[in-house]
Amino acid sequence: MRTVAAVFASALLAAALVLVAYRFLIGDRQWQQLSGEVSALKDEQQRMRKTLDESHEALAASADEGSLRMREDLQAVAGMRVAIVEYYQTNGKLPAQQADAGLPAPDRYRGKTLKSATVASDGSIDLVFDATSGVDGGRIRLVADTTQADAMGVRWRCETTDYPQIKRVSPLCEYTPKTPKIAGAPAASDGP
Repeated sequence: MRTVAAVFASALLAAALVLVAYRFLIGDRQWQQLSGEVSALKDEQQRMRKTLDESHEALAASADEGSLRMREDLQAVAGMRVAIVEYYQTNGKLPAQQADAGLPAPDRYRGKTLKSATVASDGSIDLVFDATSGVDGGRIRLVADTTQADAMGVRWRCETTDYPQIKRVSPLCEYTPKTPKIAGAPAASDGP
């Protein structure tokens, strides 16, 4: 009986070893197959990442190209600010138009994206840009601040309602979204 039990135990042990070996062998094949699939997915992910990076760089380059053009135009109108400051220092007030500060007509100021530069009645400078700036007819306003001119000189503020990404052009410019007009609503100057 002992030999029968020993033979039965040996057969049972052998069957268990065969099952374990079969499982490892099949599992190893599946693991190799999955490993190959994972490797292929990683390669595809790297190709997609590279494509996205290239697309992002191309988009950023085109946006930066427009920003560079606008930045150059903003630098080109720096002479207008100097003329306005000189007028203020001489006359104690800001010029009301181009001619007061000895500046050429607004349409003479043409740049890579700049269509015109106009001295407004309050002495600020209104810049109008063309479509290559991203917004055809887009405006940037340079506002002269004379509140501390005796101590700090004339200070300039840059603002726009047309260019949400204005910080790419000039970190000192501020974007203020346009407020939509509501039909039938009283104007801001109307009292209750």
